[in-house]
Amino acid sequence: MRPAQQKTSLEDLLHAFRRNIMETFRKEGFKDELTLTQSEVLRFIKPSGKKTMKNIADYLKVAPPSATEVVSDMEEKKLVKRESDKNDRRIVFVALTKKGDKLFSVSTKRKNDVFLRMISKLNNNDRKNFERIIRIIVTE
Repeated sequence: MRPAQQKTSLEDLLHAFRRNIMETFRKEGFKDELTLTQSEVLRFIKPSGKKTMKNIADYLKVAPPSATEVVSDMEEKKLVKRESDKNDRRIVFVALTKKGDKLFSVSTKRKNDVFLRMISKLNNNDRKNFERIIRIIVTE
């Protein structure tokens, strides 16, 4: 197989994998309670409890106004709240609300359970290799 054919084949496999995941989530009754971007923001904020708007924009690799739009939508859903820095009012922190924390935790657990069922078709060695390969790809 020529490199171009391999790339197309790999691309087709990746799209099929993504479609399979999305279809499985749909069958499992997942609602679109969080967009992928909103989920990423919650995942980014969770370890420290709060992040600045600039941190969020940098993490998402978007302009600050785009990050503000995402956070505003999340604030309307009461998933996050904004807090001004006590020493410098120009700095705005974004923190998880109890609702945002709970939704993220429940959603993450449900998705993890689905992924584990999906990869249960693999033997233990293949599962470890799958995880190892994904770690290599996402850390580059």
